[in-house]
Amino acid sequence: MLRLNENTRVKLMTIHGFAMLALGLSLFYIRSTMTHSWFYVFEGAFALLLVAASLLFIAGVDWLCAAGLGRRQVSRLRGFLFLSTAVAACGVFLFLYPGANIRILCYVLAVYALSLSLGKFGLARAWVGTKRQQMVMYILAGIAVAFSAALVVFAGQDERDALAVVAAYSLFTGLQMLLTMYFLLQQPAQKPTKPSSALNRASV
Repeated sequence: MLRLNENTRVKLMTIHGFAMLALGLSLFYIRSTMTHSWFYVFEGAFALLLVAASLLFIAGVDWLCAAGLGRRQVSRLRGFLFLSTAVAACGVFLFLYPGANIRILCYVLAVYALSLSLGKFGLARAWVGTKRQQMVMYILAGIAVAFSAALVVFAGQDERDALAVVAAYSLFTGLQMLLTMYFLLQQPAQKPTKPSSALNRASV
């Protein structure tokens, strides 16, 4: 069985965060090049490809980080792991489906963002760090809810505007991931079983 130590998990989650930042910047660049309707189809397809690849990568990282945690801890994370895998599968389907576009992607990501925001609220309630850090976690969860609503609203708008919201959400996801990881690493030493679970829950 594959078993990862805490340092490896931290590195994987950090890569996860930087990957989302790179995705967000790439999507903003693609949006800036969408200057003519003729190019919308090609650039929209390329954007979907980037998002699908990123979602697959994230799902893979989540499963790797869950490796070797133990049956009880994995059981607690099964909902999150299922969600991550399902969204990745939707991303691949949207890329392969001829009628898919950025607007449909917005609806998928809206459900994803809302689900993760609920997990973030749960993580904030169980936070064992400082009160200031806990407040930041609640703020991040609230921002995630706002992004979920924004994705639904802009899904019916122009594709350039919809892509801008997707890009902004990707940047936010990467930043909140890195910030959460930083907070977790600042926490005092705990029992050996707890940090692993916390590292995986940081994905939300």
